[in-house]
Amino acid sequence: MKKILIKNGKVILEDRIEQADVLIEDGKFIKIGNIEEECSNVLDVHGLYVSPGFIDIHSHGGNGFDYMTGTLEAFKAATTLHMQHGATSIVPTTVAADIDYTIEFLHKFDQLKDNKEIPVRMLGVHLEGPYLALEQKGAIPAQYIKNPQKEEYLKILNASKNILRWTIAPELEGAYALGDELQSRGINASIGHSNAEDFQVHEAVQHGFRSVTHMYSMTSSIVRKNCYRHPGINEAAYLEDDLYIEAIADGHHLPDTLLRLMVKNKGYDKMILVTDSMSAAGFGDGLFYLGNPEDHHQVLIKNGVGFMPDMSSFAGSVACTDQLVRTMLKIGVPINQAVKMLSLNPAKLLHKDEELGSIAIGKRADLLIFDESIDMKYVFVDGDLRYKK
Repeated sequence: MKKILIKNGKVILEDRIEQADVLIEDGKFIKIGNIEEECSNVLDVHGLYVSPGFIDIHSHGGNGFDYMTGTLEAFKAATTLHMQHGATSIVPTTVAADIDYTIEFLHKFDQLKDNKEIPVRMLGVHLEGPYLALEQKGAIPAQYIKNPQKEEYLKILNASKNILRWTIAPELEGAYALGDELQSRGINASIGHSNAEDFQVHEAVQHGFRSVTHMYSMTSSIVRKNCYRHPGINEAAYLEDDLYIEAIADGHHLPDTLLRLMVKNKGYDKMILVTDSMSAAGFGDGLFYLGNPEDHHQVLIKNGVGFMPDMSSFAGSVACTDQLVRTMLKIGVPINQAVKMLSLNPAKLLHKDEELGSIAIGKRADLLIFDESIDMKYVFVDGDLRYKK
């Protein structure tokens, strides 16, 4: 039995921070508290934070690689970067592409998902498109955007059991039926890249949609048509208590006022922080590819911010998960609540919270040790040390 005892940490639990020790055995948490037990492997962290591992449910890549490259080299390089900054579980995210290539990528993911050379847990795939609103495409390649077609999406769904999420514009013809199909399969349907009005959002919730993809980034807001005002996704999301909302808290996509508004209206339990990171994460400025490399779909990184080359919109981010926590701390969110937005909340959305998302007895020992600046000192996945600064 492999044991490790972590002593003298400020342990971030689901509802509090506690000065405590943590005992891990065979990759799981088995004791939390004042532990006086003989253990040959003891790590005294001298008052550093002990946190659950971060779960990034929306990431396109990093370290120069897009996940849609579909190679072990790409998965290893991108996940290694994000792991060193706190992500112990990642949901690789696609952008709209040729359907055959999307299916090919899913098959590659199935083959590589549990490869021991990949340092994090890859939970499954997030499909971003192709069933999106053209006017809200952002960085999504316009040539692939379309309405849902049942024969096509069933072909995609039947190609892999590792699809966890699908971002869809619910106002499109056929989108509600797709939502029903995803709900029946236990897959998270998420509203995004959409011009939906409020009534369409409320209807989408009735068809299994449970989240909003990077809210305020390619999601509709109130518009005036003649004398009448028509609320959009951003307004409706605040009224739907069961909807989780994603925030790209990289310090660029969302000003502090909007982040505060999101926290005030949705609370700490329904916000999820995401990087929306692309291949340029970990690199400097320049041109990088997004999505299927054969499409040569470029984005521009300028002063550490991702844009479409024509500067018409943001294009993902170069952030890692530690930066998201720092951003939330700057607007006054308590550290344990910011951590929850990157651990327990995404685990609950994906129905993974029985084994992931918090430091609790019986759960998998995905663990971070960091200082007040959220500077990672140690990263554990399943109780194994994967990174030491």
